[in-house]
Amino acid sequence: MDFRIRVPDSDDYTKHENAYCEHLKQFNKRSNTHLWKFFGWDFFHDGVVKSIEVQDDLRTVVVRLECPNIKRFKANGDYVYLNIGFACTFQNVTLLNIEDETPEHAWEMKKYHTIFLDAEINTSPILKGFPPEDERDSDPHYSLLIRMLADDSIIWLELIFSQVNVVADEPAAFALMESDPKFDVPTWPGDKEG
Repeated sequence: MDFRIRVPDSDDYTKHENAYCEHLKQFNKRSNTHLWKFFGWDFFHDGVVKSIEVQDDLRTVVVRLECPNIKRFKANGDYVYLNIGFACTFQNVTLLNIEDETPEHAWEMKKYHTIFLDAEINTSPILKGFPPEDERDSDPHYSLLIRMLADDSIIWLELIFSQVNVVADEPAAFALMESDPKFDVPTWPGDKEG
């Protein structure tokens, strides 16, 4: 499996990222706001994937991971990165696909943590089978394709779902970080800013 627009290892990375940004501009970001806020940019880049759990209803998937990209500025202008844990709950999941691209030489698996690399929103061709957002009686569907690194292998996780809710392990502390200028919280700022 590969991303359908982004090509992270391309010689022309900027061209693919620009195409992906153009792709994202066509979507209404006022619905499913956590999808855009936390996955519009790679907020979780290099974060440890703690677990992926399918709930009892078989239509809810919870991905627990860390964001290592929040900066706390010190008084002298330096900064430190913080690791903040999150639970991403995907609801009304109609597709869950996991593919492992293990190289032939990989033999000692689970030596290291699984790392979130990057993601791509709404590029699944399966979405074309759903009615357009303005013609639906039910919740619209979205897709998310996530690339992860597990030891020497690349793991692809693809989901089609109607809603994602992202909650910090410590919600009050995270809300304070978002409002405090001593912290840089790199969530999606909206189309106006990028």
